[in-house]
Amino acid sequence: MARTAKRYMTEEAEQAARERSRFSVGIYSRLSVDHHDRKSESIENQIDIIKDYISENNANPDREMDFVIYDTYIDRGISGTSFKRNGFERLMQDVRERNVNCIIVKDLSRFGRDYLETGNLIEKILPFLGCRFISVADNFDSMADHVNENKLAMNIKNLVNDMYAKDISKRVTLARKMSAESGSFIGSFAPYGYEVVTIEGIRKLQLNEECARIVRYIFDLYAAGSRIKDIITRLYEDKVHRVSDYKKYGHVYCEDGEILNQWSESSISGILGNKNYLGNLQQCKSQSRLYEGRKGISYAEEKDLVTVNHTHQPIVSEELFERVQVRKNGGKSDTKVLCKNKNTEKIYRNILYCGCCGRVMHATYYQSRVKDERSYAYHCRGAYRIDGRKCEKNYIREEQITDFVLEQLRKSLKAQQVKAKDLTKLNMTEYEDQMEKYALEEKKILEESESMKKQAGILYGQYKEGVITKEEYSVFKQNKKEYENYAANRLEEIRRKVKKAKCRAEEENKFLRSLFKADKCKKLNIQLVESLVEKILVFPDGVIDITYKFSDGGIVG
Repeated sequence: MARTAKRYMTEEAEQAARERSRFSVGIYSRLSVDHHDRKSESIENQIDIIKDYISENNANPDREMDFVIYDTYIDRGISGTSFKRNGFERLMQDVRERNVNCIIVKDLSRFGRDYLETGNLIEKILPFLGCRFISVADNFDSMADHVNENKLAMNIKNLVNDMYAKDISKRVTLARKMSAESGSFIGSFAPYGYEVVTIEGIRKLQLNEECARIVRYIFDLYAAGSRIKDIITRLYEDKVHRVSDYKKYGHVYCEDGEILNQWSESSISGILGNKNYLGNLQQCKSQSRLYEGRKGISYAEEKDLVTVNHTHQPIVSEELFERVQVRKNGGKSDTKVLCKNKNTEKIYRNILYCGCCGRVMHATYYQSRVKDERSYAYHCRGAYRIDGRKCEKNYIREEQITDFVLEQLRKSLKAQQVKAKDLTKLNMTEYEDQMEKYALEEKKILEESESMKKQAGILYGQYKEGVITKEEYSVFKQNKKEYENYAANRLEEIRRKVKKAKCRAEEENKFLRSLFKADKCKKLNIQLVESLVEKILVFPDGVIDITYKFSDGGIVG
């Protein structure tokens, strides 16, 4: 009888288990690039905390769901300000493929420090994909009954994480500048010809004589009248490894069994213009823009560079360096570029490929057939190589491409019975997507501003009642002020971009409508081309293969 009861209870428990929701969990952990991360933030510690949370949940007899770990996703030494992380991208792929329907992190800062993107992921993207999100330390669960009550706290936490990331960026930038001003080398890799050594806590450049001889050789050849292309040929004939291959193999000259690749023009030009070879350190050429509330890298002007003289042994003399600069800047050009106009667009820079080797074709300026106008010609750089990557000579003028694109575009539109309104709708897709992103960001900023105003009132009351300290309230006020400045600048920037994008879309649609008329407009711009054209292949015999975004096949002519 007891045995029957036991079996009955087991079956009942099993039935209850089957009725419970099962979540396929993706554990996500990230170790910051910030070297001040505490031991408690280690990858191992994060995973242990999450697994303890899962075990505690699954051991609760009153639980409504079971957590089953599908996989663990890790990013080491990756900034939280960007979501371009291998582990994170693999996690999101599994979410999209429905392998994972619940993400668990230790805390929000491990997930991301960009409060706009983090908030958008948690509030919009993950719910749309049917994915639950749990932050253990923040007591946040996107499926919890009290989730709406926690949203303000979560948004504030996201904002604090974002501010923290900007503060770190600012402090790192200032620290790098101070190190540079003290004569310490702050780069990741030493210039070719040097090695990095640490002397009394300061990173110094130390001469590598084997590489230094190559640097002097390059300077001497150029000063004597050799072109950059001639120098490349000499280095290849002498079996000198290019810089990247030197780092790979660990020695200057190519040995048996190794692949010899030619140097690039940019590498030679970079060496010829590098002032570090004078024994002086010139640094802080670029810096993160994160602390300004912007992404990407900014590049300093010559006057803003940090220069410290006589920090290491020079490789070339000032006299030789000056002779080289005079020739580089005032002498004959090493290329066939006849003129330069910064206002001219490289219309096909992202979609034009060599039909032989598949490389992106390189654009150079030349004088067009129309008087006083400057345009581009595109060529395959592989044709000028002397190693195993050599390709056939492939060259085409921009006017030729444009004439062909317009001619075939009209033919394709006619053959496929595409109407003007259909084409303008296609062109508007990219514009509308961008407008949606701008609108979402603007809404998010305004919502956060309003939330901070309400939070300010609540915290002020708590400060007066003695619930929080003066210091805690002051920190919040400072964060609020910084955010208000950021928000005002960003909103102004968004509205400026919206206005500009609207004008451009109107001009492009005007042009597209003209394609169906007899006036045959000859002008294209990069935005319009990339909205219509998927890819262009150019072959040495003059054949052009175009694949349009509105067509299933290519057009060859």
